[in-house]
Amino acid sequence: MGSFVMGFDRFKIHTLQQLDQVARKSVLEVFKGIIMDTPVKSGRARGNWQGTIGAPASGELEVEDPSGSKTISAMQAQVLAWKAITGVSILLTNNVPYIGRLNGGSSTQTPARFVERNVMRVGGIVQEAV
Repeated sequence: MGSFVMGFDRFKIHTLQQLDQVARKSVLEVFKGIIMDTPVKSGRARGNWQGTIGAPASGELEVEDPSGSKTISAMQAQVLAWKAITGVSILLTNNVPYIGRLNGGSSTQTPARFVERNVMRVGGIVQEAV
């Protein structure tokens, strides 16, 4: 009986590691999509996406990132530090006062609801994989 329990423990650990990896990849894909779909005039809205663990970011950043590369790098660092299996949430926050209007379609650069579209897009990919 002992070898069966030990074998199951290895299976459980392997499964949890795979779950963590799928969660990280999914979060990276959603967050990157949201950042890159954010309309750009000065780059301030795109540069104000902040990835955090456990609690949303507060305040705006004095950052303009038209390419999104700095913002994505900072977000990736947070995702790499996050452990999905702990149950602690990872969040993507943008505190510029007009982000809601941008997501609502005030810019012609991207269709309305780019945040929701990215969540649904990646959610569909994960659902198919499961």
